[in-house]
Amino acid sequence: MAESLSRRAILAAAAGLLAAKPARAQQPPEILARFPSGTFLENLVVRGDGSVVFTNYFARRLELWTPASGAAAFAEVPAHPVSLTALPGGGMALVVHGAPFNGGPAAMRGSGAVLLLDATGAAQRRIALPDAIFPNGALLLAPDRLLVADSALGRVWLVDLANGGATAWLDHPMLQPVAGRPYPGVNGLKRQGDALLLSNSAQRLLLRQAMAGGAAAGEPVLRARMSTGVDDFALASDGTIYAATHARGLARLAADADTPSVIPAPGVEGSTAVALTQDGRALFALGTGGLLEGATGEAVLARVAL
Repeated sequence: MAESLSRRAILAAAAGLLAAKPARAQQPPEILARFPSGTFLENLVVRGDGSVVFTNYFARRLELWTPASGAAAFAEVPAHPVSLTALPGGGMALVVHGAPFNGGPAAMRGSGAVLLLDATGAAQRRIALPDAIFPNGALLLAPDRLLVADSALGRVWLVDLANGGATAWLDHPMLQPVAGRPYPGVNGLKRQGDALLLSNSAQRLLLRQAMAGGAAAGEPVLRARMSTGVDDFALASDGTIYAATHARGLARLAADADTPSVIPAPGVEGSTAVALTQDGRALFALGTGGLLEGATGEAVLARVAL
């Protein structure tokens, strides 16, 4: 009897091993474009043809990567380009700084603007942001209404793309930076149904803000503490959040989780932005080579399999 039970146990265990799916190791990132140390790549947009437009901050330039031709300069811009937002019709809204962020908030104050670009990257119109300090991530709330995060003021601005001008849309202590930390406050913005998701890089928070009729409803609430770090982020159709961390590796936050896990991404240190590929099977990610952290690696555009 004991021998029979032992044999059955062994056979059951063997069947379980055969049925189990082996864990797949994370594939290393595919580096699509490389830039010399000191380059600060900041934000990106994936276009309908699978190409990627991304900002080269200190060079005052937009870069373009296409599957067929690789990377090349796309357009020169008259200020330091921060975040890109696709607009209906193929154009883009580009948030810019007249003075670079490494000069500090006092130098940046009042120099920010939103440039409306055509499909070739040429600026068609400039909307000044005279009361902003550090305009950063942006989100198109409606065809002529752009939300812009101000990482220094801890504020979200509502910019009228039709008539110009900006008004405060949301102010809250959970959006503010932290004195003595070299990271921005409110940063990335994404829409999730009738709510807005916001990242605060300095406080390492992911927040959820309810909305009603295009206005903020109530106060922001904590979605997750991003112990891995958080900058820009992408939202998948299943609710998973993928985030740049400004560190080593990217972050994955499952729809029902409140703690992120790390996606190894060697070669994409100092990540600033991510965006899902069209098929949702990978992320485009920008890395700065760890520039703000004192490292001297290459800046890159990479594709990271999920």
